[in-house]
Amino acid sequence: MKKILLPACCLLLIQSLNLNAQVSDAPPFMSRFTPRSAIVTDYTYKDTIPSNCGLVRLPNGKITYMTRQNGSMQPFYIQAIETGYWDTRYDPHTDYDTVFADMKQIGANTAYVMLHWEDIEPADNTFDFTFADQVVNAAERQNMKLQWILFLHAQDRVPSLQCETAWTFHLDDRDSCNYTMQWPSQKGEIYKDIKTLIDKGGIRPLHVYGHPEIFTRIRRMLYNLATHYRNSNTVIGVQLGNEEGFSFLDQSDYNPITQELFEEWKAKTNKTSYEQFKKEAMNWWWKQFTSAYHEGDPYKILSFNLDAGQAEAGEPERVKMTGTSASTYADGNLDAIGTMLYKQWGYQALLGLDTRYNEGSYNYSLPILVPSEIGIGYFNTPHHFNSFVLHSLERGAQGFGVYCYGEVRKELPDSLNARLTLTNMFKAIKENEDIIYAGLPGYGYMQCIPEEGHSFHASHLQVDNKETLALIYHSPFAADQDSVHAQPADLTIQLECMASGKYQLDIHRLGKNTIQKTVKMQKAKPQSITIESLTPEDILFIRIKQKE
Repeated sequence: MKKILLPACCLLLIQSLNLNAQVSDAPPFMSRFTPRSAIVTDYTYKDTIPSNCGLVRLPNGKITYMTRQNGSMQPFYIQAIETGYWDTRYDPHTDYDTVFADMKQIGANTAYVMLHWEDIEPADNTFDFTFADQVVNAAERQNMKLQWILFLHAQDRVPSLQCETAWTFHLDDRDSCNYTMQWPSQKGEIYKDIKTLIDKGGIRPLHVYGHPEIFTRIRRMLYNLATHYRNSNTVIGVQLGNEEGFSFLDQSDYNPITQELFEEWKAKTNKTSYEQFKKEAMNWWWKQFTSAYHEGDPYKILSFNLDAGQAEAGEPERVKMTGTSASTYADGNLDAIGTMLYKQWGYQALLGLDTRYNEGSYNYSLPILVPSEIGIGYFNTPHHFNSFVLHSLERGAQGFGVYCYGEVRKELPDSLNARLTLTNMFKAIKENEDIIYAGLPGYGYMQCIPEEGHSFHASHLQVDNKETLALIYHSPFAADQDSVHAQPADLTIQLECMASGKYQLDIHRLGKNTIQKTVKMQKAKPQSITIESLTPEDILFIRIKQKE
């Protein structure tokens, strides 16, 4: 009996100490420190992870995500739908059990739920997780995982109908000027308080992240969020900020606190560029924020997203204004790249990310790729949506989120075929999830090459050179993606193999059917298969495995 009671007592003591623990003190502004990232565990030791989820490096080197299922860590490929503030939060009668059950019916396994700082800390150092826990409990009842989309800033009706009353913006009011709020400028006028900012044009108020009253409270809040859900088997991660940045309106922040930080940065670095200051300050702040969270929970992943993908695309004014770019994910110590993929900037954003994270680092090192918002319905045509998903898959992404539930929910008319489009994509991914999850870019023993003259492109994922998934779809980055209405035509695909033998091909046409073919191949002797009546909107998932 004593041998059983002693560990239990120790466990209770440890839990008690954790409940009373506080986040460590932050180092002085812009000083050197080693940030804390999520722990990546080698596959051999995956079942020793003292958490219900975690990042795991597979034997092929790929970093993947796992959750505890039936007592052991198992693959978990994130297929998420995001609930917007405007879809669920402001309806007092929202039934999250119904919402999550509906998402599950579509094919999702994760809900991205928007949460504001004030939702969990309604007053200074007063934490209340009542609402958040209710959402988590509903997700658990529906066997759905959940990731928080954590708003730090205020926005139209966020966090409340009177968002100018948010307590975090009033910690340092001086003559009605909010010193904890960035002071943007528009047409020569500087906005110093939230109400004026909103009344002048609905512009989002952002915090002065480096203000000592804000900086310490964000770190404290993140640590408390991490420790509260550390043992949760439902919460798998947090998006730390939603479209945050150094500024969003003018090229500067005219708040005196920010100007003091700039002068301090210049003295410490011997640099003078304000644009460089914004970049380095953003990275330093986010490294501090991610470290504070991982001090409380080093296993759940932290992601981030930048406004509309413009910074990742390298749009000069956006980069200059926000102090962010494709590099922010790595330089800010994020575990996942939660980029936004919309037709306006999404394709350029992918190219910008490829340039920064070259040679497949998406797969082998943090941050891994998990796009947080792939627009659907009103936000992307079905063709753009499918294209962005395929772009994510071919890069070895460990999942993706779809924006948003309001475009696909059951009780709304599906005039844009958004629900059907999403259901079909989730179904195709589910059928090939093992290769998509563990696969690395490359074709292994078999390569599919669409015939010349067609506008189709082939990408491949392979697992240990034994199984291959070919993704056949309309050429990426095509200029006419809004008007792909060509007449159906037969497509011939050439098969080339690296090892002779029999191969089984499962050919899944998105939203239609799956057919099986067996081909006998000889090395260096191509064969062809023909897919009949293929349109530019069609997508093929061709699963290839050598038969014994």
